[in-house]
Amino acid sequence: MINALIERWRLEIHTFHFSVGEYVVTLEDVVIILGLSTNGLSVTRPTMSSFEVLEAECLHQFGVAPRKTDCKGSFIKLTWVRSLKDRLVLTDDIHIQRYVKCHKMLL
Repeated sequence: MINALIERWRLEIHTFHFSVGEYVVTLEDVVIILGLSTNGLSVTRPTMSSFEVLEAECLHQFGVAPRKTDCKGSFIKLTWVRSLKDRLVLTDDIHIQRYVKCHKMLL
């Protein structure tokens, strides 16, 4: 399924092209897929999260924690996400879900 989606992605216009038309990934889609909360104030600047919070969330989402050198403030460097995605072996549903999360973050 992932390969089919990758083949239908049009980078120049940032859409998926299907036989029934084009599909754009919206912020609402990201909220639903990642289970993000939409209640409260929006985040419009870097958060003041500690490295420990970031580390715990990565362990929860990806099963692996980044090193401090893989982060910049409250941001994870995309090179870490790309490296993690490349190392994942798709042997079960958990690893497939982690791969998809990495892929979505890189989009």
